[in-house]
Amino acid sequence: MLRVLLLADTLDAPANVDRFAALDFICIYGKKCKVLDKNLHGDNEFGFAEFANKREKITEAIKLSVRNDFINVEHTDQGFLYSINDRGREVVQNIQSSYSKAYTVGAKIVCRKFSGFTDDGVLQYISDRATESKEA
Repeated sequence: MLRVLLLADTLDAPANVDRFAALDFICIYGKKCKVLDKNLHGDNEFGFAEFANKREKITEAIKLSVRNDFINVEHTDQGFLYSINDRGREVVQNIQSSYSKAYTVGAKIVCRKFSGFTDDGVLQYISDRATESKEA
């Protein structure tokens, strides 16, 4: 849930679960995805394998954030979109860990890079990096 709140605070627009999952994955495995200088969770050969479980975990984190009134949910023609609210921002402002600071720095870079991508485009980017990783 911490990463969902940090990412939601960094995004400049509401997002769906797929976008949260994809951007969070890239924030964690930024080097593997060729966006950041390092992987926040370290280097390992199984990074892309984790993506399969990412959406389920992000969905649960978003549900918990909504229940705790940290994230707003909006039903649109594109489905459910989520955005941080004032209570969620207050939580984020009170987090002072080195992990949250490193995640936020990476999230700003990732969100800027993928701001013009569609949700499918971000997912395709990850898929392409996974394919390159297997070929290497």
